[in-house]
Amino acid sequence: MGQRHLETDAELSIDCAARRLGVGPAAEVARAAFDHAGELAALEYGRSAAVLGSLRLAARRIDVGDLERERFADAFDVDPDDVVAAEELLTRYLSPPADAAEIRSLRRTLIAAREVLAAVERGRAAGPELPGSHLADAAPFLLARASSHLDARTDREFPGLDAAALRAHIERLEADLELARLGTKLYLLVHDGD
Repeated sequence: MGQRHLETDAELSIDCAARRLGVGPAAEVARAAFDHAGELAALEYGRSAAVLGSLRLAARRIDVGDLERERFADAFDVDPDDVVAAEELLTRYLSPPADAAEIRSLRRTLIAAREVLAAVERGRAAGPELPGSHLADAAPFLLARASSHLDARTDREFPGLDAAALRAHIERLEADLELARLGTKLYLLVHDGD
């Protein structure tokens, strides 16, 4: 009654640690990483360090924050060096994420596609402002298609963009971005049951 249950090393779960660290969205990815190589990390550095290492890796890959080393010692009474070493061990068994430039490019393309979808759903056939737009560089093919039917120089009339097709395209872009951020192996582990 009123006492806080302290978890032993063997009891620490990814979900509990994710809640306490405020990185709940990283739990699913952390579980996949831990299920893949967490037992090796646990044998080497202890279960708590392996759980926290998988959360640290997942939080970085899905971009929900960088878990500072000091937080582990304060919140879980575990050596931060062990957590970092466990994360490094887990990383060796996973493919790396795409480089930062590719991830930024995919993110910009996704933003542009969402902007075009919002314009189409508002009934604007031409999409966002195109001349000199930062969106034009992010997804030129999509923005050109959104406005090409308004071009007086063309003989053909284009029907514009279909909202359902745009939504499907956005879903593909979201999956591409997730793959780039997670890396191939971790992406496949997360989506294994899909």
